Amino acid sequence: FQSEHQILSSKLECVQNIKDGILEEAKCTETSLVTQFSQNGNGATTQTQSLLKLFQVETESLYAKVDSKDLYVTSMLYEREEMEREVTGGEVTELLWKLCLAHSVSFEAADLFMTLVFELRHLSLEALKVLWQKSSFKCRDNWQPLIDALPSCATEACVVLMKEIIASGELEEDKVEYFFWSFSFISKPTSGMIESLAPLLKAPGASQSCFLGLTALLHRFCSAETSCADVPAVQIVIRTLGKFLGGNCTVQDSEQLNKMQLVLKAIGNAGLAAASLSPVLSLCASLRSNQIEIRLAAIQAFRRIPCSARVSDLLPAGD
Repeated sequence: FQSEHQILSSKLECVQNIKDGILEEAKCTETSLVTQFSQNGNGATTQTQSLLKLFQVETESLYAKVDSKDLYVTSMLYEREEMEREVTGGEVTELLWKLCLAHSVSFEAADLFMTLVFELRHLSLEALKVLWQKSSFKCRDNWQPLIDALPSCATEACVVLMKEIIASGELEEDKVEYFFWSFSFISKPTSGMIESLAPLLKAPGASQSCFLGLTALLHRFCSAETSCADVPAVQIVIRTLGKFLGGNCTVQDSEQLNKMQLVLKAIGNAGLAAASLSPVLSLCASLRSNQIEIRLAAIQAFRRIPCSARVSDLLPAGD
């Protein structure tokens, strides 16, 4: 059907030749008639013909054959992680400029970013500070590659620099949160990292990510350190958390209640490192005048404290 107002009329006809369930040949003819400036159904006509033929069928194996000579045994680490070489701040600065010029979603940018992370791991704290002063610029799309790369660096020097950047107040809130949460993924934390970050717990308005990120880092450190309770940096953090408890976790208003719940959750996060706080936690849980939320949070704070801390003896019986 073609209405009198129709401008374009098209028709497609195809003839297919199928043998044994396989399409061997297809011939198609498409005819189009443009009638916009014509009368009596006449107009400009175009006709396109296409031919598709099957010339060859090959059976492909599911797995390509591999010459055993090309196989070798290696670790699961990126090869760059095992690379030992001197890296200068100038080289990293140049790399940052290249990242800014590269398209943000290109393979080139991904490779440059990975290179940046590995090269940051070779820089000292002094070199990183100089790099930050010179290269904390934003790219034209408002991207700061150095800010995004630092959390993946995971060296003590990078963590100390991140702490100083946080303390300076130069960073947007979402990036600060990004920094804090990244601490929980550091696989080999050091006492120097913990010592550097500890003062942030005392900062006015310290966020949830600050408490939980730092105590997660502390837990990972103590999981690998047999006598972590004797490490001065660990003791500083635990003393700070203990002071927040105030002896029995008593609070006066909803704001203090929220803060106390956060501190108790952070203590639970710290686990073994916070074993010395067990008597206070027991008192917080047993004190009937405390809100039920506080008492439950105090009990949950025992979740990572080992049985050697005699949790069952510290908790009140029949309450």
